[in-house]
Amino acid sequence: MRKMLPTFLKPEALQGYIGMMDVIAQRHFEDSWQGKEEITVFPLAKGYTFWVACKVFLSMEDPAQISKFSQTFNDLASGIFSIPINLPGTPFRRGIKASEMVRKELMAIIKQRKIDLAQGNVAPNQDILSHMLLATNENGQFLNELNIADKVLGLLIGGYDTATASITFIVRY
Repeated sequence: MRKMLPTFLKPEALQGYIGMMDVIAQRHFEDSWQGKEEITVFPLAKGYTFWVACKVFLSMEDPAQISKFSQTFNDLASGIFSIPINLPGTPFRRGIKASEMVRKELMAIIKQRKIDLAQGNVAPNQDILSHMLLATNENGQFLNELNIADKVLGLLIGGYDTATASITFIVRY
């Protein structure tokens, strides 16, 4: 991960994300903010940051697919920050079930991306997922698909609430 992330987080790469983030922000404002007399910023900012993360990490662009993925991901995130009691009806249990569903969805995306990469339909440096699929470890072996899914999941979780909280505070103040 230390070798892969600098490529996507160096200043030149970040400059390339600005236009994409602007397009997503404009679309998000039109769909979710405009015409409302009152808004609750935190959930709307969560939607925006998740959309950007899906685009940067997975090249996911379809708002319907992102929305569906986001609902499951919200349950997973709630489970992370809950009391670890694995009983039916608890946020922790919902988080466990959601993590299984998110991993299953990520595995499907990974399998399709491998096909697209083999056929030359996507660029190898298009996003972090494509880069991970083509990266090898120090022994020259490709990374395990489940390992890649877990790393992408970690990236999504890592950028989820922190960026959302920052955006919410910026709007507030």
